[in-house]
Amino acid sequence: MSEMSFQQNQIQTQLQIMSQRQIQSLEILSLGVADLREAIYKAVDENPALGIVEDRLASGADVKKRNGTFDNTRVSSVRSFASDEASDTFQATLEAQEDKRESLQEHLMRQWNTISMDSHMHALGEKLIYNLSENGFHRLAPVSLLNAEDSSETPGLLEKCISMIQALDPPGTCTSSPEESLLVQARLLPDAPDIALLILDGHFDFLNPPVAAKVEKKILSFLDEQKKMFASVSVEKGYDDIIVNEERVQDAIDFIRTLDPYPARDYTVTETHFVAPEIYVTEIPSEEISESDDSDDSDDEKSGVVWSGGKALRVKVVSGSLPRLGVNREFVRLSKADKGVSAQEKKLLSSSVKKAQDFMQILEMRKNTLEKAAFEIVRIQGDFFSKGPGFLKPFKQSELAEILGVHESTVSRLANEKYLQCKWGLFELKYFFSAAVMSAGGDVSRDSVLMEISKILEEHKDDKKKLSDQKLCDILAERGIKIARRTVAKYRSQLNIASSYAR
Repeated sequence: MSEMSFQQNQIQTQLQIMSQRQIQSLEILSLGVADLREAIYKAVDENPALGIVEDRLASGADVKKRNGTFDNTRVSSVRSFASDEASDTFQATLEAQEDKRESLQEHLMRQWNTISMDSHMHALGEKLIYNLSENGFHRLAPVSLLNAEDSSETPGLLEKCISMIQALDPPGTCTSSPEESLLVQARLLPDAPDIALLILDGHFDFLNPPVAAKVEKKILSFLDEQKKMFASVSVEKGYDDIIVNEERVQDAIDFIRTLDPYPARDYTVTETHFVAPEIYVTEIPSEEISESDDSDDSDDEKSGVVWSGGKALRVKVVSGSLPRLGVNREFVRLSKADKGVSAQEKKLLSSSVKKAQDFMQILEMRKNTLEKAAFEIVRIQGDFFSKGPGFLKPFKQSELAEILGVHESTVSRLANEKYLQCKWGLFELKYFFSAAVMSAGGDVSRDSVLMEISKILEEHKDDKKKLSDQKLCDILAERGIKIARRTVAKYRSQLNIASSYAR
């Protein structure tokens, strides 16, 4: 039997231990606006050196209550204080009264549940309904609600669900704006005047002012321009059949006044997760582009301007939904005082001030990281922002992590519950990361392929012989997108389009 021996060896290893500040930074980075607001107020409650200077989403009384001694003022009158307390109690009693009205979501879901449909359509419709604001408009852009991992959730099914919900009571919800809601309501009514439909279809400026004679003049001028410049568009929209006179224009104005631009106003709203955009992407009008903006150097990132397709896009991160913080000046003064403060008190004061400053720096780091990430997302997905959702490029979180020089998990935290507002709607940052499909000109996203298939089928809709999946595959290959026939068949079915035989 061999002898068992014991010996000591020294092995040098490197362990990365994160500091409390690093851990807190990662936690703050992962929070959306709603949770971050809670974290900020919690930090203020726990640290008397930290105070709220301004919170646009809270009343002044609420901020003062949470701020403690931050403003260094004293209650000068017990009577005034008692009066404030009584007022607060009365207000709290009013707010505690239960609103027994049916919520918009409850009202729509009650109708949605009575319609015969498959489970995929029902689930997507439910997502759309719970995505509606108090006015009945979309919060997040509907296309962002589609689950890329679920092949049953397609743009075609989304459009069908939206149309069905728009026709429920009250009509005109599940729209993007008051203008779209009015147009939807008008189209649902069989007796809608054609002049009213023309005005509501992108010509609201004709109603400024809503005087029949002036509106008539604008409509006639518009129709005349259509006939001269875009005859085919005129025929396509049926404008040639419109009879315009002052009486008919007045009827159209009266009809529009019967519609409700905010159809959900009589309902409460089911509480949903608070969503607020932190990133805004806007197109800069050419006349507003300065010489400093019109450049290709590194200053673009500093100014938040991205160039795409000859258009300038401004990327801006705002903190309007978050409280603005400050450090208590009295704490700072006392922490540096030579007299009147014990060593133990100075230590506690200094620690509180340091924690307050660290917390504010972490919030600033979060904003800076979000700005850099947003700039790169807009730079890479420039076609999406200038042309629309069908032009989303394949882009992985790992790619953004490499660009920013951070770990992929950091980007994952960053994309969580952060929202971006652009002209196409409100999107969660996660939406801009998508899988790739091979093409001659480089990888393209699944959404781009779906849009291309829809475009091809639309171009050949009048053909006597319908396109087979193989023919679709061949046309896509000619356009630089090389995918298998079975993949084309899968994408076609996702668009709710039958096979060539069934068509």
